[in-house]
Amino acid sequence: MKSAATLLLLSALCLLPACRQPPAETPETTAAEPVYLNLGPDAAYVGKEACRTCHADKYETFVEAEMGRSFKPATLSKSAADFEHPKPVYDPHRDFYYLPVHRGEDLFIMEYRLAGRDTVYKRIEKIDYIIGSGQHTNSHIMDVNGYLYQMPLTWYAQEGKWDLPPKFAGGNNARFTRPIPATCMSCHNAMPDFVPGSENRFAEAPDGIDCERCHGPGSIHVEAKRAGEVVDVTKEIDRTIVNPRKLPIDRQFDVCRRCHMQGAAVWKRSPLEFRPALRLSDFENVFWPRYADSTHQFIMASHPDRLQMSACFTESRKRPETFGAMTCTTCHDPHVGVKTLGADHYAQVCASCHTPENDNLCAEDEAVRARVGDNCVSCHMPVSGSIDIPHVKVTDHFIRVTKPDEIEILSAEEGDASQKRLVRLAALIDKSPPPEEVAEGFLTYYEEVTNHPGFLDSAAAYLEQAQRTKTPQELARSLVRLWFWQKNFGAIKTLAPTLDPNAVDDAWTWYRIGEAFLSTGAPQDAAMYFRRAVDHAPGHLRFRNKLGAALSQSGLLDEALATFDAILTDNPKFEEAYNDRGFTRALLGDMAGAEADFRAALALDPDAILPLANLASLYFNTDRKAEARPLVKRLLELDPSNDDYRMFWNMLR
Repeated sequence: MKSAATLLLLSALCLLPACRQPPAETPETTAAEPVYLNLGPDAAYVGKEACRTCHADKYETFVEAEMGRSFKPATLSKSAADFEHPKPVYDPHRDFYYLPVHRGEDLFIMEYRLAGRDTVYKRIEKIDYIIGSGQHTNSHIMDVNGYLYQMPLTWYAQEGKWDLPPKFAGGNNARFTRPIPATCMSCHNAMPDFVPGSENRFAEAPDGIDCERCHGPGSIHVEAKRAGEVVDVTKEIDRTIVNPRKLPIDRQFDVCRRCHMQGAAVWKRSPLEFRPALRLSDFENVFWPRYADSTHQFIMASHPDRLQMSACFTESRKRPETFGAMTCTTCHDPHVGVKTLGADHYAQVCASCHTPENDNLCAEDEAVRARVGDNCVSCHMPVSGSIDIPHVKVTDHFIRVTKPDEIEILSAEEGDASQKRLVRLAALIDKSPPPEEVAEGFLTYYEEVTNHPGFLDSAAAYLEQAQRTKTPQELARSLVRLWFWQKNFGAIKTLAPTLDPNAVDDAWTWYRIGEAFLSTGAPQDAAMYFRRAVDHAPGHLRFRNKLGAALSQSGLLDEALATFDAILTDNPKFEEAYNDRGFTRALLGDMAGAEADFRAALALDPDAILPLANLASLYFNTDRKAEARPLVKRLLELDPSNDDYRMFWNMLR
């Protein structure tokens, strides 16, 4: 505990928008792969309404299908959720209640806390976007001046209930602060107008997945048709637009795998640069553990991975002349909703290969087949829960003869990786990745799924292998990332001065280096590295706020204050900036301004430790002990074993 005379020092301190630029170079092709003109630098995204002019039939069915309804501005009439008679959702870990409400067509989420029957805290935020078609879920997004955040309520359509979103339960409730980055938006929507250099800011959010996600940017195609250019597609390929059906089989599969093969993604290039007809492995690899019981367990968006385990898939690739190589569109029509086609459609697809001539007919008893209406899917692709999304059941795309003990309905809560025996971390796109890429897979899985230290140990082993052929400079991103999570700040501080600022262009690397210096009491050095992070990502609020904190601790108070002012101008709901600006104002002697900032931070999060402690300290140091007591009492409730808080409490008594 600091002296009573000083403030408690707990704070650390439309066609060619930029985001839609195509890849810098034209991709390599072979003679067997036609060069599509819309892969070049002159192609731009034009939106699905431009496609409607000539393809009205496909447009009308697509906008009603699941992908077409994937993202939309939030209104009551567009929501699949119950806003009329909702039951409050309680988070026992954070002691917050959540209630969805509407005022006419406008939708809101109310967060509140009770003490007995009294409401002692309340925050209401407007829902700006609905994400999800409503077949499985509707999740909700808040827009703060273009910065998008997931909100703490999801509607689970199959069970007809509200609950916390995936990954928000079990003490992980991010409330209104989980950013929606480009990697998320680029799958759940049409190509977004992402603000470069930010984490989650968008100049525009399109209205649902559109035609160009599978066909590529359409400007060249539209211009050609308006100019009267006609191609007889029964005889040749129209090179102005990608038709996935005309792609090599693996490239067809890549179009679907880009979004339906989720896991621990390791990105080599921006997800916004990928276009149909390109090799997905040039952009990303996806890693996912194989456990001893992986047959039973899978995540929701793992359809291609599960399909590749199926004999139907592998045999069709071996004998394409007999069966035709199997892809996602063997069964699915992307322009039509899944349920629209009906069970008969899928049974007929099965029957097209399982014929007497191929000697692979169903061997099940006739009575059993009659009981399920001869529906192949009901037995061979059982409906199951996924280990990542609660309250949702999906069709398992691992086609097989199931055994009774294999058909398990698993919940997200049962998918705790720390309790399972890991066999290996499988690479799902590029099957033979270099060791540094495997290390990145382990690190991503550690960050996004589990904090089990074994994944860090595995990453370290693969990076040690990678260092046999690569220099620390070449591996800086991965090494710094590993040491950051291991809290090996000494290793980071040793490596940092040897790095060439012009060669390391990853903002996260410089940010983590800055954190290493700030955490070990070197704010001036930290500020230098945070500046590099901000230079690479000037719109990233967390990086900018850390720079402000380092400047404040370095005594550069006016520059720190200007940094926090700019952040709060861009995003007036960024709680950390209020706390750190309040701390800086207190150092400048502006106690009234500091108090206002600490209160603003607590209005956004009543349990935020730093503003609670700083406001209590401010009250203590301005002889307002009675006002400090409830704040310190709350600090002790949140952290009962903290000796500083207990000492503070005794001083107040």
